[in-house]
Amino acid sequence: LREECGVSGCTLLQFLGDAVLVPAGAPHQVRSLTGTISVEQRFLSPENAARLWDLSTHPPGAARQLRAQLDGMIFSAVREAVGVLRGHQ
Repeated sequence: LREECGVSGCTLLQFLGDAVLVPAGAPHQVRSLTGTISVEQRFLSPENAARLWDLSTHPPGAARQLRAQLDGMIFSAVREAVGVLRGHQ
């Protein structure tokens, strides 16, 4: 990966109670040394919403989740704008 894309790896040892945030789009790999529970949340930030339409980089099913988040962001933005216009904020 380093030769092909210029990406260097690093090793992180995670302990009980630690949380790790992997930035959106960052390639990563996980090796569990013991039994673990992994919680993953796909998050679509407003800054990256336009990238949603390039579905070639998303695994199957992810596009539907991301589009649902985009719909929710649009709905929230419109609701907030209407509230501001009505003076309710």
